[in-house]
Amino acid sequence: MAAMTPRILLIPALVTVLALCSLLIAISLQNSTTTTTTTTTITTTSSPGAAETDSKKRRRRLSESSSSSSSSASDHHHDLERVLHLATRPIEDAYTEDDTPFRVLFIVTTLAEYDKGTRGTIHGADRLKDLVLPLLVDGVTSMITRGWQVDVYLICGFETLTDSRKSMIQNALPPNVGLEIWADAIPFYYVKKFNQELKRVDQTIEHAPHGLSRQHRFVVRDKLLEYDFFTAFEDDMRITADHVINFLEMSVEIDRMRRKAEESPDGKVRVEEEEDGIIVEDRRTTRGKSMDKANVGNDLVQDPMTAEDLRRLWPGFVRTEVLDARGGEPHQLLGGAPSPLDRYKWMEDVPASLEYEQTHGTIDPNVCCGVPPGRARTPPDPQKDDLLLWETDISAMGVRHYPGIGWAAAMTVEDRADVGSYWSGEGHNYNDPGMKRPRRVNSLIGQQAGWMATRSQILYFHEHACPGGFLPPFDGKEWVNDSLQTRNGAVEFWSGGYQLFGKCYFNRILSLDPKRFSRQLLYHASNNKQRTVSSGKFVRYTHFLGQLYTVKERALRSLMG
Repeated sequence: MAAMTPRILLIPALVTVLALCSLLIAISLQNSTTTTTTTTTITTTSSPGAAETDSKKRRRRLSESSSSSSSSASDHHHDLERVLHLATRPIEDAYTEDDTPFRVLFIVTTLAEYDKGTRGTIHGADRLKDLVLPLLVDGVTSMITRGWQVDVYLICGFETLTDSRKSMIQNALPPNVGLEIWADAIPFYYVKKFNQELKRVDQTIEHAPHGLSRQHRFVVRDKLLEYDFFTAFEDDMRITADHVINFLEMSVEIDRMRRKAEESPDGKVRVEEEEDGIIVEDRRTTRGKSMDKANVGNDLVQDPMTAEDLRRLWPGFVRTEVLDARGGEPHQLLGGAPSPLDRYKWMEDVPASLEYEQTHGTIDPNVCCGVPPGRARTPPDPQKDDLLLWETDISAMGVRHYPGIGWAAAMTVEDRADVGSYWSGEGHNYNDPGMKRPRRVNSLIGQQAGWMATRSQILYFHEHACPGGFLPPFDGKEWVNDSLQTRNGAVEFWSGGYQLFGKCYFNRILSLDPKRFSRQLLYHASNNKQRTVSSGKFVRYTHFLGQLYTVKERALRSLMG
């Protein structure tokens, strides 16, 4: 295979080398308010049939360099095109003399080994065995069947994890999957006032449970040169190879347009695709103005984009649950005539146009949520109308025809970071003259419970996009010299992606292609929100996507002037 010239997403080669060097020499201790703990390394597992043969071989440990990861840092400058190639090539080509396998570090953070009985859970239920481990096996198995090399890093907020439980995890994983466990990962800290003084004169050091969600950043920094790709999610999220490949495909399309904009005479790229066989002309003579701190109005449909605009685009995710009416108990979403799901919010202002199912296809529920039968929390054989959204609604969304990417929904973003889209409330404001486009409304942000990225993307986060950096040490003025103080963010900030689309100014997009849209839905397999969150928050994803298509139709009509 011909060698490919190394290239890092958005970062010139020299800057990238300097970034890698700075990470290699960065201090490896946590903030002075934390204490370090040791990790447990578990050897890779094997199938029973291969036990005799495998027992004669020395197991590769996750903490050791494999033959594919022992080269210098300069050999790891894979660009997005190359990473996508590694992820999508036929399995028979996964291991060759000319190339390495696609290396993925699968990070999961879990606070409780057993459920505490809160948030609709059953007190004492074995969360690790019955929820976390099956999802972990689902995800890893989907990846290794494609020829990927996958290792697991489990970050736990437990006081301890017994050897028998470690063996349970090890034995459940597929063969040749590395495993490392950080069992007591909750950091320590001193509670402080806003002026950085101790909150009390007799203040003592204490656990910072909210800081557990931050700990995966230390793992990523330490392992950055060992892997091509990283996923870091909360313990009840189902992440599969389909999600990774779709994320990479969309990232590549964005990056191609970014490079094209940099090379164009005016520094911009334009929509060139036809809409139903016709190039749509923008005949508007007047344009909307920003109603907040955004640099653009709320009426962008197919406007040209700069390289800087495209640097801020990011393939997003949003959580989903599967409607579960098993057990015979009344369900809050199914009672009444009509039921809450049939009188979803804003349906009169933005009705769902379901014609997309005939012209573009339907949502595939099995991509996110097709789990095997027999699991207590996740019903089998989900149907498309069973997928539920509660994290946001149509009032926070926009749509846009992005050059080289196609039509996509724009999720809510900090106003100053917005690169522009056609807001769902444009022209009618939901019949409320005082209503503005939602920005930092917690109930509409759309928590995705984690993030995924290539090595080069992480370097871009750390060195360019995120004030104060994305990786440790978090000790600068952006963190008020102590990242564990809750004003710097808690679970949603560190593990939910809030830092990326809040502080780092990324604009998340969801493709309007139902096939791709299906691969941007992540199963919240605890499946408990549908019984603990207000029924008025829920809408079927089929209706939500239909509402987005209605906004698309309005956006196209607006071009007529």
